[in-house]
Amino acid sequence: MADFESGRLALDRMISEFGALTEINESDTRLKLINALLFEVLGWSLRDSVTERHGPDGYSDYECGNPVRLLVEAKKTEVAFELPAGWERATAPIELLCRENSGIKAAIEQAMNYCLTRGIPYGAVINGHQVIAFVGSRKDAVPPLKGRALVFSSLNDMSERFSELWDALSPAGTAESSLDRVLNADVLPLPPEKLAQRLIDYPGHKNRNPTSAEMQILGGIFLEDLAKEPALEERFLEETYCKSGALSQYALVSKDLLKSRYSQFFEKEAGVTASPATTKKGLSPDVIANIGAAAVSRRPILLVGDIGVGKSMFIRRLIKVDAKDELSRAIVLYIDFGSKPSVAEDLGSYVAHEIVRQIRVNTGLDVYEDSFVRGVYNRRLEDFSRGIFGALKKIDSTAYLIKEIEFLSELVSNRDEHLKEVLSHISKGQKRQIVIFLDNVDQRPIEFQEQVFLISQTMASEWPLTAFLALRPETFSESKVRGFIAAYQPRVFTIDPPRVDQVLVKRLDFALESLRDKGIVNSLPFGAEFSSSKLLDYMQMIRDALHRGDALVEMIDNMCSGNVRDALGFLTSFVGSGHVDSKKILDAVEKYGQYRLPLHEFLRAVILGDHEYYDPSESPFVNIFDISSNSPDEHFLLSALVSFVDRQGQVGGSEGYVEKDQVYRALQEAGYHPNQIRVALGRCMDKGLVTTPVRLRGGAGSRLCVSAAGVYTIKRLPDMLAYVDAVIVDVPITDSMFRGRILDAKSMDERLERADIFLNYLDQCWSSVAPRLNRIYEWVPHATACRADIARIRTRLV
Repeated sequence: MADFESGRLALDRMISEFGALTEINESDTRLKLINALLFEVLGWSLRDSVTERHGPDGYSDYECGNPVRLLVEAKKTEVAFELPAGWERATAPIELLCRENSGIKAAIEQAMNYCLTRGIPYGAVINGHQVIAFVGSRKDAVPPLKGRALVFSSLNDMSERFSELWDALSPAGTAESSLDRVLNADVLPLPPEKLAQRLIDYPGHKNRNPTSAEMQILGGIFLEDLAKEPALEERFLEETYCKSGALSQYALVSKDLLKSRYSQFFEKEAGVTASPATTKKGLSPDVIANIGAAAVSRRPILLVGDIGVGKSMFIRRLIKVDAKDELSRAIVLYIDFGSKPSVAEDLGSYVAHEIVRQIRVNTGLDVYEDSFVRGVYNRRLEDFSRGIFGALKKIDSTAYLIKEIEFLSELVSNRDEHLKEVLSHISKGQKRQIVIFLDNVDQRPIEFQEQVFLISQTMASEWPLTAFLALRPETFSESKVRGFIAAYQPRVFTIDPPRVDQVLVKRLDFALESLRDKGIVNSLPFGAEFSSSKLLDYMQMIRDALHRGDALVEMIDNMCSGNVRDALGFLTSFVGSGHVDSKKILDAVEKYGQYRLPLHEFLRAVILGDHEYYDPSESPFVNIFDISSNSPDEHFLLSALVSFVDRQGQVGGSEGYVEKDQVYRALQEAGYHPNQIRVALGRCMDKGLVTTPVRLRGGAGSRLCVSAAGVYTIKRLPDMLAYVDAVIVDVPITDSMFRGRILDAKSMDERLERADIFLNYLDQCWSSVAPRLNRIYEWVPHATACRADIARIRTRLV
């Protein structure tokens, strides 16, 4: 059962691998597309799903859940459906879909018939890259064909509306009857068009001047590629690693919430004691002690931490630095599941292939070479010679050799047993310990992760090695209670996120030192031959800004919510951005010896990325003012939702978590429609403003918790012109008078004037909703702060 984030990653992989497939037969569609969509993206359990279930009414293609909650009728990809031109809604009348395509009509009617006769609440017709989902067993006396269906017209459409897909068709969503709410709710009027829809070249591409282009190339080399250079790896790990667990002084969420981040997954829910992998003094001695002890106790060691907190960095440093002495005589195997294999069925082959390959690289041994195989099975060959074919050796040596080869071939053909014997032979013969690390498993669906855990458990219990496995806490707790891990008692070490600002400063220091060391630069395999003085000045400017810029560090620290990967992404987005005048910065450094980087300059580069205009699908920042209906009150819904979860989480006594029903109730009392709330919540989940744990009991995903990014988004971003100015193009303006005045703006004067008009519009919208909402959220302080920011900029311009 996948969680929300791993489901999204699985869909991205599916798009990259299968997005171009449009005409394949039904069997291949099911094998390559629908299986991945149901079991990897949506997270249905293979154990609780069946195919080709026979009943008096025929054979169903898929029935998912125990009890069954979703029935799927599979069609080949060429059986596609098209909505009328200009159709912009997520739902459509089922009668309309049936009228457009006779094949779709037959599939929907067949699926509905199965749902009705078998008592299955939800049905879907899927051709691999398109989905039609509907209520299969209605209880409101409305004929099923008179209802509506949720429609996804492509894999990209599913990606862009992933929250809707997840809420409607995942096990968690069907348990909460989310599809009923979507399809049975009143249809709200659509919002007016956005300014973006009137721009011919939206979202556009921001061109870089020659200096910015050079900074982008060199910045990528020294912030990303340098970290992967084998010749520098050990030094990089020694100089840039930051131990985890330190609480940031800039975090806008409570320290108690940060401290208790793993408690719900271990002590309270799973009944397991987990120890931190690092302490204030560095690596926990228990980790090193367990490297040797694991081979005796026959249990894998789990390294558990949220995505992006640095589990891979921890493993790399453990191998190269912290446990270097302990592992110096060991054979260390490292298997990365970040990109391969694509499906769980290939796991055994992939792991075996990697072990064989790395043994060859580390020891020079070919595990299938004849003399080596004979050495591995020397005792078995001696036993064979004493068996029934032993006499043949004297009678016909060639015949005996053939029998001996057949005997060895049978032993080698049992891949897992052969590798087990190989490792035992190497370990005993060379008197070397074998340690294997299984990394980046947490980027995959939960069932994939469970399969890897079973492989690690088998290795640890039956093979002569110590196994380390990196997982996310959600995966551990879910599997501990309901999955494979429940049968075992692994040792668990937690990896908390490090201080993000410290990570960035150390990375920059390493890049600066490498730039100054011309020997290192010239020895790199990419042949970097350039004058590094510009990049040196540019990197030093950013380093100084992080050292003294509380506002800049606060933004990065909170918006990445402990995800180091995202924080580094912010940095690389800024270096060489077309929205930054790199030449101006370098000229200032040359003339004055420094350049004080303002937050708004950094923020604008990260928000817009490579585009000329803000694109919500590409930007890491959400547009808090976007609306799903023609209601001006909705401009404040997302902020009110995050604010309510934040406030209620602080007083609710449940470690920051708030029941989703409580959120719906409070916002509906403030006048918002359930569909509006659902869309706003989906956008919050997409951008990580609120999170939900994989629940162990009860309704999955029924609780919400605010993130640091969520608090920063609603408390800081609306105060800044850089943010407001960027997202204006993506905001539907419900008042036609204001809509006619909010136009494309290029010069700073035009942008300031447009921002003033936009704030006046929001003030007008707020006046109608304030009496119902001001106990949850307050807009006026943000409008005041943003106008003050505009006034400061006008003053500087004058």
